[in-house]
Amino acid sequence: MTEIVEVAEGSDSRLRSGALGRGDAIASTLSNMAPVEGIFIVLVLVAASMGTLTVWAFALAAVGILLTGWNVAQIARRVPSAGSYVGMIWHGAGAIRPTWSAPGAAFTFYLCLFSVPVTIAAVAVFLGSWLQTAASLPNAWWLVFALGTIVVTAPAVFRGIVASARLALALFLAEAGGLLLISVLILVQSGSALDAPLHAVGGDPGGWGGIVGITFAIAISGFVGWENSAGLAEEIRDPRKVIPVAILGSIVIVSLIYLVSTWAATAGYVHWLGPDKGAARLGDLTNAAPFVELADHYAHWFHWGVVVIGVLSPAACYLAALTACSRWTFASARAGLLPSRIARVSHRGVPAWSAGLWMVVAAVLCVVPYFLLNGNAVEIAAYEAGIGTVPLLFVYVMISAVAPFYVWRHDRESFRFMGHVVPSVLAVGVVGYGVYEFVLPSQPPPANTFWAYILGIFVLAIVTTIGVLRYRRSAIARLGHVTDDPNVTEATEAAAAVAVR
Repeated sequence: MTEIVEVAEGSDSRLRSGALGRGDAIASTLSNMAPVEGIFIVLVLVAASMGTLTVWAFALAAVGILLTGWNVAQIARRVPSAGSYVGMIWHGAGAIRPTWSAPGAAFTFYLCLFSVPVTIAAVAVFLGSWLQTAASLPNAWWLVFALGTIVVTAPAVFRGIVASARLALALFLAEAGGLLLISVLILVQSGSALDAPLHAVGGDPGGWGGIVGITFAIAISGFVGWENSAGLAEEIRDPRKVIPVAILGSIVIVSLIYLVSTWAATAGYVHWLGPDKGAARLGDLTNAAPFVELADHYAHWFHWGVVVIGVLSPAACYLAALTACSRWTFASARAGLLPSRIARVSHRGVPAWSAGLWMVVAAVLCVVPYFLLNGNAVEIAAYEAGIGTVPLLFVYVMISAVAPFYVWRHDRESFRFMGHVVPSVLAVGVVGYGVYEFVLPSQPPPANTFWAYILGIFVLAIVTTIGVLRYRRSAIARLGHVTDDPNVTEATEAAAAVAVR
């Protein structure tokens, strides 16, 4: 294991150990989950199927994601690493069979490498489209705003992890505070319509039957980003304790925001237009900004406040996501999977080359689709969000599946059937169902073609994995193993040696 230790201790491979406290870790995770952006995008889609019962789709999705977060936390608190979910799969798959560590981690790495940048670009596209529409500007302006976001947030990223986390926190507090404010204003004025989510009205097919299929998958996708803190493990003080709190705490907080805001939207439309017309308007796919419309009716003075939080949310999400993703890309370069230059760290402890790489790729994924799809921002964001999200959900499924095996193999004294096996099985079933529904070709356009692009990403990841296992197998072992935590067990080191063979 000498080679692994040398890679971890190289002069160009040190992040700022202990720079982030619990509050910073939670702030970064909350920002990445972007509740305003999530609710603005998926609310109407879910309401189109469930009508006034929309809130319960998010409640059930929250339970599924909370179970998944629990499973991820079980591994993250035992083997913290900047490798994030790539390192988790290395350890989890190795607990089942040591020879599975390398292929499992390699596949996870390339699956994320080929898909996550697409999701991040979708965030920038949404921000640009939202601002361009709100300002009634020509279509080309959304691209200007999207690229401007990448440029404007760059100084915070390069300034250091603390600056990035603090800015993300400020943006999150503004977006969440604004969404809760308009939600409370609506609820206070909704009168007898407050019980609207307790009665099934509207939707196609409507009621509980509407949650079956793509509806539930869409609700689950609204929670993506809760694993953000795992990639910051080497910069968090006491990561074994902080990361589980950041993961689970963030899921609970965002779930509550979702429940309050969806309840307010449902009650608000029912009170304003009546049960049938209100449910129909909430689920009208041409209604691109329901909270702007609700603000105009219930608190017209807050119209631009809703517009602003619609900008701040994707900005915070982009900043937090890029910061975290640059860490596992840095870890992969440090291990040897990417050019060593990408593993260089600035004097501020920032993997600047890695962060810069993500910015360039995000910009390219904004510009190229602009010309391929005639500048249609809504279509571009739909394609990129759908295509990029599914592989990440699949990674959640894999981590949930291997988590109990890792705990059983390496921490058997704390192993509990109800605490480890049951959450694993439930999370695999719930999130796995969401993945299945996302890739069905029977969905309405453009989702009916998602499966082809997603299949291409999976095939590319498999082919690349086969190649790296043949020529760079030891790098995969280093990626799974490298961590600044000195308490790595002898059993884990032995597993790494087996995986390299």
